Amino acid sequence: MQLATVSALCRAFEAAGLDYWIDGGWGVDALLGRQTRPHSDLDLTVHFADLKGFQQTLTALGYQPIVQPDGRDWNPVFLHPIDGSVDLHGFVLNDVGEGVLGAPSENSFYPAGALNGVGTLDTLQVRCIAAPFVLAFRNGFEPRAVDHHDVAALCAHFGLMCPSRFLP
Repeated sequence: MQLATVSALCRAFEAAGLDYWIDGGWGVDALLGRQTRPHSDLDLTVHFADLKGFQQTLTALGYQPIVQPDGRDWNPVFLHPIDGSVDLHGFVLNDVGEGVLGAPSENSFYPAGALNGVGTLDTLQVRCIAAPFVLAFRNGFEPRAVDHHDVAALCAHFGLMCPSRFLP
C-alpha cells in the first residue's frame, strides 16, 4: 500500500466524520514521521459503532469486504484490487478507558493510554497507538522480520527499552 493511498483514505474518513487510530506498520511509520518500509495493508483502530460508516466509505472507494473465517464482526477486512487491504479493529471504551475489542470475555483490549499516540503521515497529523503500547503488543507474538525492523526503529527513535522477545 502506498503512502498516497493511506493519505487519501485518511482524508476520506475525516470527510465522513469518522475517527480512527492508525495501528500496525503504518502506525509505527506515523510515530516516526516517515515511511520506513513497504506495507501491504493499513490497520485502523476505530469505534465499533462507526464500523458501518467505514464500510460505506471503503466500499465507495472500491474496497470489498473479505469474508472472515472466524466471523469476528469487530474485525472486518476490506480489499482493493490495486491498493491493498484495510484491516479494521472495532473497539468499545469501557468505564476505565480501555478499548475493548470484541466480547469482553476474550480479554482483548487497548489499555488506557494506548490510543494517545500522535504521528505524521505525509502532511497529515494522525492519531495512532502510542509507542510503548506498540512495543508491548509486538512482544506478545512471534516476531516477523518487519516486527524486528519496527521495534528497533521505535526503540531508537524514542529511547525505549527493547522488549524481551526482541533481545539478541
